[in-house]
Amino acid sequence: GQPQAGAAGTRDHPTVRYFVGDLDAAIEFYCQRLGFEEELRSAPAFAMLYGGGLRLLLSVPGLPGAGRALPDGTVPAAGGSNRITLQVTDVTAAVAELRTAGVRIRADVSAGVAVRQALIEDPAGNLVELFEPTAGYHERPSPP
Repeated sequence: GQPQAGAAGTRDHPTVRYFVGDLDAAIEFYCQRLGFEEELRSAPAFAMLYGGGLRLLLSVPGLPGAGRALPDGTVPAAGGSNRITLQVTDVTAAVAELRTAGVRIRADVSAGVAVRQALIEDPAGNLVELFEPTAGYHERPSPP
């Protein structure tokens, strides 16, 4: 069946928006390095990518749309500690491949709670967590 809307009208379509300084560099990074597919590009302000069931919206700060300044004058910015997490088969091999390609590794492979994980950066400084499940890993089964 169709996913039911929540109280706020939310749907089961996970979406994250990242702010990036260079739209083309961000699209290249996510598509060439992490296997995302480009769905829509509205240069120079916005792009929509899909990867692993996630819709990733890329917006350039200071430009129309989500990048515009808020009423108090605050302009959205890249970076911070929030991140998307992507499951990989072998996190050690993935990090080695990305390091060879020149991707910045913020935190090398380490043990987490039921995962092995590492942190990399996209060209704008946004974090991407790569993780490999280990014993005890659990997530909710997908609906039929």
